[in-house]
Amino acid sequence: MMVDKAMHPLVASLFLVIWFGGSLPYAYAQLSPTFYDESCPNVNNIIRGVLVQALYTDPRIGASLTRLHFHDCFVNGCDGSILLDNTDTIESEKEAAPNNNSARGFDVVDDMKAAVENACPGIVSCADILAIAAEEAVCLAGGPSWTVPLGRRDSLIANRSGANSALPSPFASLDVLKSKFAAVGLDTSSDLVALSGAHTFGRAQCSSFNLRLYNFSGSGNPDPTLNTTYLAELQQLCPQAGNESVVTNLDPTTPDTFDGNYFSNLQTNEGLLRSDQELFSTTGADTIDIVNNFSSNQTAFFESFVVSMIRMGNISPLTGTDGEIRLNCRRVNDNSTGSNALLKMKLSKLMVVALFYAFLVGGPLAYGQLTPTFYDETCPYVISIIRGVIAETLILDPRIGASLIRLHFHDCFVNGCDGSILLDKTATIDTEKEAFANNNSARGFDVVDIMKERLEGVCPGTVSCADILVIAAEESVVLAGGPWWPIPLGRRDSLTANRTAANAFIPGPRDTLERLRSRFTVVGLNNNTDLVALSGAHTFGRAQCRTFIDRLYNFNSTGLPDPTLDTTYLATLQQLCPQGGNGTVLADLDPTTPDGFDNNYFSNLQANKGLLQSDQELFSTPGADDIIELVDIFSTDETAFFESFVESMIRMGNLSPLTGTEGEIRLNCRAVNADLAGKDSVLVSSV
Repeated sequence: MMVDKAMHPLVASLFLVIWFGGSLPYAYAQLSPTFYDESCPNVNNIIRGVLVQALYTDPRIGASLTRLHFHDCFVNGCDGSILLDNTDTIESEKEAAPNNNSARGFDVVDDMKAAVENACPGIVSCADILAIAAEEAVCLAGGPSWTVPLGRRDSLIANRSGANSALPSPFASLDVLKSKFAAVGLDTSSDLVALSGAHTFGRAQCSSFNLRLYNFSGSGNPDPTLNTTYLAELQQLCPQAGNESVVTNLDPTTPDTFDGNYFSNLQTNEGLLRSDQELFSTTGADTIDIVNNFSSNQTAFFESFVVSMIRMGNISPLTGTDGEIRLNCRRVNDNSTGSNALLKMKLSKLMVVALFYAFLVGGPLAYGQLTPTFYDETCPYVISIIRGVIAETLILDPRIGASLIRLHFHDCFVNGCDGSILLDKTATIDTEKEAFANNNSARGFDVVDIMKERLEGVCPGTVSCADILVIAAEESVVLAGGPWWPIPLGRRDSLTANRTAANAFIPGPRDTLERLRSRFTVVGLNNNTDLVALSGAHTFGRAQCRTFIDRLYNFNSTGLPDPTLDTTYLATLQQLCPQGGNGTVLADLDPTTPDGFDNNYFSNLQANKGLLQSDQELFSTPGADDIIELVDIFSTDETAFFESFVESMIRMGNLSPLTGTEGEIRLNCRAVNADLAGKDSVLVSSV
């Protein structure tokens, strides 16, 4: 399978996972990527959970957090000093010229710190939170992933004058940029260009580039290096004497994606800031060749970016007994009101749930031979690799998360969670893909193939296809704004499929509540809490007209619509799905937030706007008081829904797994190993 251009970020991510997670030693002072493995093992997941939730309402936040890490490290090293507020003895760096009314994301860092303190009090520094947040932000935007060296401690002071003098300015010439990078020990060509590439996502205010539009270098004219069409667009956005706080995209092509387009923009004279365009438009500069290379080779950019980020993250860290571990990132501990002060901050509902389950599920509960640490030694980057594939695919296919979680559901309901749904038809295998519930409906198999190929390249013969589906389901929920949880792992893959069982056991869109209860009971799930919580996965994704057309025109062969359907919603659906129309047309399962994982699904049921009969049955079946009560609770309390959903997902993921020596670890998720020509037959991508 050839890897298309859209997948290049993942190739780079995979390469860097091997490079930095493999044989190269970490010799960065006392920093180590395993620093919190014992004292706070879920720190990355906690920070990622807060970031995902923030991204849902603020697409700029990833770039903003990355910038905080940059601006922290350039002033006295990576010590969290940028986060300190003004006090009688501290002149906050937040009020330095490069940060004042510009640096942002401090409230999200507060949420991260509060969540981490709740899990691991007094353990994780604010400086490390910034370093982890920067990596997670890049990865979630489609960029590379890397293992972050950790163990920094927090400063006791800030340095506003240092921030004013050391931070690179958007107005800086190339010579000034080089001098500022050299002053902190960074390379003045490769580090400079690679780290400037972080401007491939995010925004900038008119105040940071308006001189280029009207009075470049005091000339009274625009910057002659600016593309004239781009200049006109910017002048319209930022008129002379206009509002200088108006923001525009640093990368006009893919503003919220981490890719190589920043460098292509420089080649066409469409760098937004002077400090950007200087890299390409300064005559005779050694940076020009690097820009050209990164423009044509995104993998090379990603590789260099990770090297430079790790190098920057190692600028003068406080380690050992230097500094402290702040309890509140905004103030040194002597000025805090006590260790519980920060915990009184408002935590997002997402993180309350995430933390609750990080310990509930990661603690004493046992699930057969499954454990969240199963791949810690044999394939430690399995989750990051799978997450990266999903994040990249979501750019072009916002449905893919819901499609992947559906594959996991349909897999587990047939002979347990064994990857049987992924097997293609052969002379001896009656594929489940052609079962009624899956035929021309189940999708995402090609994305699972990519995940498997990446993993086989890093950890050959190690990660099962069944576990890939479980991880993909969890990561899809997280990336859509839902809860995360530590995933019990260690499943093995089946040697056969069961189309007959798929037809018999997978819940159908026309099922009555009684039928749904029966199907859940048969596989060992609770027929009220599990049923309602897992049905809540229909809070995102799409369904074809053919799955609900009977409700619109001939419900239960009455010749009339389903009387439980809201009449306005009915009319909307009838317009989308006319009688005799195309049955494959798609409708949003949740008409309010179709790509977000939230509790709106349950509010829709209360308003008689459940798309499928099997959805609305949960609320509209007379006498189903136990089910209706759960719908009402989940509608008003998203945290309660998230808690129940996580518990039910883990319970479903434990349905009859193959473990130990049962089954096999397939080399290709579509075929049992005995049907492959050899191990190399799966490794046919260009990776």
